[in-house]
Amino acid sequence: MWQYYIILTLGSVFLISAIISFRHTMKFLNNGNITTATVIDLRTYRSEGEVYAPVFSFLTNDNRFVTYELPEGSDPPAWKIGETATIIYDPSNPSNASLYSYFRLFTWTLILLSIALPLLIIGGGYFIAERFLL
Repeated sequence: MWQYYIILTLGSVFLISAIISFRHTMKFLNNGNITTATVIDLRTYRSEGEVYAPVFSFLTNDNRFVTYELPEGSDPPAWKIGETATIIYDPSNPSNASLYSYFRLFTWTLILLSIALPLLIIGGGYFIAERFLL
């Protein structure tokens, strides 16, 4: 029985972390500026072969050019030089940027929720079943 307390506690911790991540992402979305970025380079990394990470350049609202490298790469390259993408960036810190897509923005929220919900169902389900069914 004590194991279910641990499972329920872990589920609660992951749920709280997901809520914090969601609030952080929503703050970033509300305060960020959306613009179009262009791939200016494909940076090559060696990792069991060559991996290509795109480097984007974009113009901020105060007319400064900023570069942003996608934190992951692929082989073959998923991007070509000259391609454009929509990004969102923090106006007070333009190097804090992200591709403007659902999964890229909410990755951690989704991961944390996918861990929290089964733990909450298992941990909480035990106590509900114990009270009403057993």
